[in-house]
Parts: sequence; structure tokens; C-alpha cells
Amino acid sequence: MSLNLDKRQRAMLREMGVQIWQPAAPATPAAQAAPEAELPEPQRAINSIAATSRFPGTTAPIAPQNPPARRPPPSAPVAAPAPPPQAPADSGAASWRLGEACALYADAGAAPGARWLVLAETPAAALRAQPFEPLQGEAGKLLDNMLRAARKHQAGSVLLVPLARLAASSGLESELPAALAALLASARPDLVLVMGRLAAQALLQSTEPLGRLRGQVHRLQGAATVVSYDAHYLLRNPADKARAWDDLCLAMSLAPSLTAAG
Repeated sequence: MSLNLDKRQRAMLREMGVQIWQPAAPATPAAQAAPEAELPEPQRAINSIAATSRFPGTTAPIAPQNPPARRPPPSAPVAAPAPPPQAPADSGAASWRLGEACALYADAGAAPGARWLVLAETPAAALRAQPFEPLQGEAGKLLDNMLRAARKHQAGSVLLVPLARLAASSGLESELPAALAALLASARPDLVLVMGRLAAQALLQSTEPLGRLRGQVHRLQGAATVVSYDAHYLLRNPADKARAWDDLCLAMSLAPSLTAAG
């Protein structure tokens, strides 16, 4: 129950120290929604639609909402770049040319011994030089020392034939087998020493590396054949000179039996 006190009565009670308890003032209503006129035009249209909606109870204004984020349009797939066109592989095989045969150590021909035919891989530029000197230059001196170490300057005979690798367009691809057959028929060697990796693969028609072709006896149109390094290679790789000496030792070990058989 509340007392209706006027101002004088409340003042007298305050003087007496009596605290007056009065009901709390009615709460201030919450801030009303902003007037319709203060809303932006899109929101007023939304509220008007909501007020007349066929669904009951939807007369309250709809709070403004942030527009949905716009997704960027999907990018077109990027095609992978096409690989550059490759040049067609050169299907032509390199050709080989036999140079002019040169007899070495003529003074040793009178002493009995095996007939060696040395087919030495030689740069094409050196083969075109006129006259061709097989034992000139650093490579020629090294070849001379190798043959002298095998004592070929003392007995038997040595026929040296340079073998040059030419371009595929030279038109000599089919001449090597016929030229080689004619050479072997005329020289009749007891032993053929092939010097050079590419020359050995071409003459033996093999793709095996030189390391597998070395250390064994091949047959080149019936003639016993030993494969070794060429002098130009040994100048660039002197560590392989010991292996070249092993090849010469193999050739020398065959000479007595070949000479007796001949």
C-alpha cells in the first residue's frame, strides 16, 4: 500500500530522519524503433511487404541485413602449354672411311714375326691432311712408343691404316664392309689391332662399351682381333695407358700361336 504524501509531509519526515520508501518509477520503455521516415528506402519497402504478408504474425519490421557477398565469376580453365615441337632424330648412321695403308718399320720385315694390321681411329681432319704422316704429332709419337714397346720395330710387320668417322651425309655407309674385306684379303694379317671405341663398335658391329670389348679375342672376317684405346684418347686420359698396355700384352701373347698356325 502506498502513501499519498504531499510535499510538506515528505519534508517533515526527511527532517525527522525517516526514510521514505516509494515504489520505483515505471521503467522507461525501450527505445522505440526508428520512425519509418528515418529508415532507408529499401528497408521501408521490406517492412511494408512484411506487414501485408500472408503469414500471420509477421508485422514487425525486418532488421536490415547485409547483402550477400558476391562471388567472383569462375575463371576459365587455363590450358597447359603445349610442349615445344621436337626435332626429328637423325636416323642416318655415321659412315667410316679407311685411309691409305702405311707400312711401318720396314727394317723389321726381314725378321720372322707376326703380321699386324693396326686400324687406328683418327680424326677426319688429320686424315684429309696431305701427305698423311701416321707417326707425327703427339698422338703419332705415342702410337710409335706403344708399338716399339710391343717390339714390333724388331720383328714381323706392321701395316697401319687410319680409320676416320665421317658425317652421315657422305654417302659412304655401305663402303666400309667392302673396303675392309679387300684390305684383309690383301694384307693377310695374323692379328688385327683395332684402336678406338667408335671404330671398334663400327667394325665389330656392336654396341657394347669398350670396357666389355677389351680383354678378349674377336674375329674380324676370320682374323683374330684385339681392341684397345686410340692414341688421341690416351693423350686425354693418361690413366688408361696401363690398360692399353694390357691389350698389347694380349696381342703379343697370341702372336706365337698365330705365326705357327700361319
